[in-house]
Formats: sequence, C-alpha cells, structure tokens
Amino acid sequence: MSVPDVTVSIVNTNNREVLLECLASLEADRPRRRATVEVVVLDNASEDGSVAAIRERFPGVRVLDQDFRAGFGANHNTVIRATSGRHVYVLNDDTTSDDWGFDRMVAHLDANAQVGALGPRLVYPDGRLQASAWRFPTPAAAAVGALTLGRAWIVQSHGDRVRAVDWVMGAALLVPRRVLDDVGLFDEEFFIYSEETDLCRRIAASGREVHWLPDVTVVHHVGHTTVKVPERRINEMWRSRHRYWRKHHSAPAARSAALLTGWQYGVRAAVAAALLRLPAGRRPVRVRPTDPAEFALNARDALRVRGPGLRELAEEWNGRVGAATG
Repeated sequence: MSVPDVTVSIVNTNNREVLLECLASLEADRPRRRATVEVVVLDNASEDGSVAAIRERFPGVRVLDQDFRAGFGANHNTVIRATSGRHVYVLNDDTTSDDWGFDRMVAHLDANAQVGALGPRLVYPDGRLQASAWRFPTPAAAAVGALTLGRAWIVQSHGDRVRAVDWVMGAALLVPRRVLDDVGLFDEEFFIYSEETDLCRRIAASGREVHWLPDVTVVHHVGHTTVKVPERRINEMWRSRHRYWRKHHSAPAARSAALLTGWQYGVRAAVAAALLRLPAGRRPVRVRPTDPAEFALNARDALRVRGPGLRELAEEWNGRVGAATG
C-alpha cells in the first residue's frame, strides 16, 4: 500500500455535529485534489455517539476509538505514531473549507526543504481574518505587548503573500513527518495550549522555517470544547504558558514574560469594568459582562495558577469511569 501524501489528524471530544461538518467538508474536497490524503479521527472518549456517526457516514475515515481522555499533543502523537503519511496535518474538528488546498500545501513543502511547518490563513465563520501566526512569546515580545496591549508587532498573519513566521496555530498545522522524526513530536507535558508554539520553536532551532500560506483559507469555528469551561480553560492556558517560558528561557526571563503579559490583562480588566459602567449606547466598543472577570483571572494566573484546569477535568472523567490512561 502506497504512503499517503498527507495524514489528516483530527481529535474529537463530544463534538459530533461539528466534527461531521468538518469531515463532510474534507470529503467534498476529494475530487479537486491530486494529493493522496488519509483522514484519521482519534475519538477522545466521546459520549455523544461520535464514533458510530463517523463510521456510518464516513466509512473511509479511520477511527481510533480511545476509551480514556488525554491532552491535545498526546492524542495527536497517538495518531502520528499509528500512521505513515509523508506530511501530518494537525487539524481541529471545528474547521471547514471550500478549498482545503492540499495540492498547494504539499507542493510548497516538497519544493522548499527548509520549511519545517506551515499553516493556512484562518478566518472566522463571518469571513473576518483570525490571527493565527505570531512571534514567539519572548520577554521582549511581552514587553512590546505590554506597551501596546498586544495590538502591535506580535501578530504575523497578515498580507497576501507567503511569509516566514515564528509559529502558527495548531488548529491547522502541516508538518513533514521527516521533521517530526528529527525534532520530536508534541511535548505531552503540555496538556493543551502552547504545544504548537513549543514544536515550532524546536523546528526553528533545527534551522528550518515556519511559513504562513494566505492562499489557502480554512474557516475556524473556534473553541467548541474549551469554551464550555472558561475558568478551567484560562487556568490551563496559563499553566502551559508558564511551562513554555520555563522550558525555553531562564527563570528571571520566564518570570518577566509572565508579569508583562499579566499586566496587559490587568489593564484590560480595569478598562472593561469602566466601560461596563457607561450606558450601553455610549460604549465605544462591545464589552461583555464576563470580560472584567476573565481578564482579571488572566492577570491572576500570570502570577500563579491556583485553580484546576482542563487536565484535571480529563483526569476526573477518567477516574469517574475507571478508564486506564495510555
């Protein structure tokens, strides 16, 4: 059996309808592509009938039916180890596209050996551009973010041409398998968040580039799993940020990056609270009642993460059902 050009790795946890839309979009794309593509879904112990629905509607999709819950990187690593595609496309289950651009992405990687990863342009369902490529979160970047509240220099996903960037979002990330063989898979100590930043950092350290391809557009419907537990999501995000900074920077630099980033959120919390005190018609921007509290939690977590995150949520589920983790 020939090796596919691309292995699409999708992880699903109780997102049946969203996942089926993603798979339908990938299936509709089949006639336009020359690249050979295998689609693999790792089901992260869903309880909504996802596995049965996939097998009924998309018999050509390979399903890894996992009876315990693990993190983003660990789950995609399971798919990577179980497959052989020349390139691995880490893809969120909440994505769709009118043209997935597999041929263009594969051609770009095959023609540019120095490229170690790439990401397409991401947009929201209403067509607005979603920031999906950034500079590495160094202390210097955190300092610029503190001065501009993250509104200048940091985001790199803009323009109409292919460009080298520091890192791209793991919602849609294509990596040659030979690069993964060289630099390693996702660091599973990151349960979710920052694992793609860490991977791109290791790719850059190997002398390769990460590219952003704006001529391929993917719609990202954003946060269908983690949005349901905002406090745990924020805690887990900050836990991963702290781990990333400690892994790639000295202790003083990691601390300064955290404090500078937290300061941005503290300012945002104060501004959001002030805006909410204005009559709705006089507010210059849209502010939700939950914004001040969420910004304040981010500022607090910059100092120290005190509450449980998404890792504990998975561990609680595994303990409740008696699942044995891998």
